[in-house]
Parts: sequence; C-alpha cells; structure tokens
Amino acid sequence: MDMKNFLKDNLLAIIIVVVTFGGIILFSVLPKPSVALSSGIVAIISAVTGVLLTVLVTKSLLDKQSENEKDRNKDAKVFEEQLKIYKEFLSKLNEVTKAEKISGDHVKDLIFQISYVAMHTSSDRVNAILQPLSKVVQAVEEKFDSEEKCYEFATLIQSIVLELQKELYQQKKGTKEIDAKLIASLITNINNATGEEVASLPETDGFDKIEMQTYFWKELTKQLKIIDSTYEDLNYSEEKRKEDVIEYYARARKRLRYFGLGFEVYTAKSGRKVGFHVEIENEYYYGFAWEEEPFSDEKLSQIVKQVSPKYNANAYWAGWRWPDYSTEEKRHDLDFWKLTQHTGMKRLIDKSTRDELIKEIAQEMHEQITKFKEIAKRENL
Repeated sequence: MDMKNFLKDNLLAIIIVVVTFGGIILFSVLPKPSVALSSGIVAIISAVTGVLLTVLVTKSLLDKQSENEKDRNKDAKVFEEQLKIYKEFLSKLNEVTKAEKISGDHVKDLIFQISYVAMHTSSDRVNAILQPLSKVVQAVEEKFDSEEKCYEFATLIQSIVLELQKELYQQKKGTKEIDAKLIASLITNINNATGEEVASLPETDGFDKIEMQTYFWKELTKQLKIIDSTYEDLNYSEEKRKEDVIEYYARARKRLRYFGLGFEVYTAKSGRKVGFHVEIENEYYYGFAWEEEPFSDEKLSQIVKQVSPKYNANAYWAGWRWPDYSTEEKRHDLDFWKLTQHTGMKRLIDKSTRDELIKEIAQEMHEQITKFKEIAKRENL
C-alpha cells in the first residue's frame, strides 16, 4: 500500500491522534489554566475525540459491511454460474444419450463441458463424475428393454447429479438417495400407460410362459425348503400363485407385479422379525426387510450392505438386489416379461436343464441368507 492510500484509508484515525496529542501538548506549554477553563478544554477535546471515534467506528463497520456485501454478491454470482454450467453439462449429456451414435462433435462438446465443470470444483470431484460418465456413454447404443438396464442407467445418472449437488450445496440434500429402482418402475409404468409394453410383449416360441413361471416359483420354494426346512413360504398357495402368474401375463395395460415368496430368517433381540423375500417386476429380485412397518432402518440396511454392496435400500426394503449374472454360463437373471433368451432363460425354458438352474438360484439365495445371519449375529442385531 502506498502513502497516499494509507493516508486516505486512515485519515480519521490520524485526526484523532493529532487532536489528542495536540491537546496534551497545548496543556504542557500554556500557563496553568483555571479549574473551570481546564474542565472546559478537557470537555471540548473529549467531545471532539468522541465524535471522531464514533465516526471512525461507524466507518469501519460500514466498510466491513460493504466487504461482506461484496463477498455475498460474489458468492451468489459464482453459485449462479455454477448452476448454469452444471445444467448445461446435464443438458449436453442428455443430448448425447439420445443420439443413436456418438459423433466427434459430441466428444468435443462433452470435453468442453467437463472443463467448465472443472473450473468450479476439485479434481477429485471431476474424477468422481468421469467414472460413471464413461459408463453412461457406453450405454448410449443399448436399448432399455429391461428394468435392469433402466435401473443401471438411472443409478449412473444419479451418481453424477449427486456429485454436482454436493458441490453446489456443500452437502447431500436429504438423508437418502433417490431409489433408482422406482425410476425404473416408473419407466415400466409409463410403457404400460401408453400400451407400448403390451405391444412389445413377445409371443412364446414353443413353450408355455404361464406354465414356465408357475413352475419356477413352485420349484424355487421346493429347493429352498430342501436346503433349509425353515425356508417355507407360508403365505402363498400354489393355486393363488398360478392365478397371479396368469394375471401377470394378461393383456391389460396395468399388469400384476410385485408378487412372489417370502419367509422369516432372523429374530432380532428386540423381537422383530427379518424376512427374506423374492418378488417379480420384469425380472425377479430378492432381499431383506423387517416383517412389519417400518420395513427398513439404518442399522438393518447397513448389515444387509455388508452381505453385498449390490443391495439397495428404500422404504420397503432394508436391501434388495438383482440375482447373479456375473458370467454368461451361470446367469441367474430371468426376464419373465420380455422373455429375453440369454443363457438363463434358455435353461429355464428347457425342461431338461431348468431344475439345475433353479437349484443354483436357491443355493445363491441360501448363501446370501447365511451370510446375513452371521453378520446380524456379529453386529448384535
């Protein structure tokens, strides 16, 4: 700071010092005044000094307020710019995902959009965005012909949005993440409402889909009970299950779903029961929940997550997941609505291989239940 600016910024303080010391010097050189005169002079100096001090303090407060106001305005402008950049980034990403094929221009646009994002966040956060972004780009040419694919895509988009949200608000908004499965179900419901899902339902080729799915539920219940006699679905009769399967395939816009089987697998120290359930949307899925409301809580969800990171929690599940499809030879996922004929579905259609497939599925579930009970006991649930 140069002398000119120093004098300008500290003028009042200098005046106060000059007046105070001037008064002291004046008293020292002049003849001793009378008491009345002395009191008057002191009062005048005190008054002038007090006024100057008041002005100085007021100026300081106003300067500080002005600086705070500038900072707030700056923060607001930065926030607006961030919001604008992040919205443009998501808009560009939406444009890319709608493309049938990614062009060079798409790549250039995404690189620049990521650069804009990087101007307002840390490299760690940019890296956290890039990981799911690469998978989103890979999924562009895929068709969302199953709830599983819709779920995976929704999860990737959410992970990107969550990172942007944390940057904007310095924290995650809310205690839970949006349930990607509900988004996938929404897509399915929209298809139902428009009639698209019914129209796209494939005709069976030489097999009875009602018989096949009915057999799946019956044999799965049987194989689970063979593994452990306590695995008994007490709430479902074979007649009722067949009725549900028939209704599931009925040509109506709003089809039946979310039925299956379930049984208790653990009793907590509080006396509450934990159930294991298998349900169907397009594909079947399974997981753990309390047997009465509230079906999920933080402690139970954390235990289920230790069984496998593939479990996802929501208001109805402490943790649910899709079945194993880690290898093509041992695929256990089955799309009963689209009847997508990968290895698993082909094995289920073939009456000579279906029993072995269902045994593998039952064993997979048993291993998950066993691991859950071990962890629940260790965690003193």
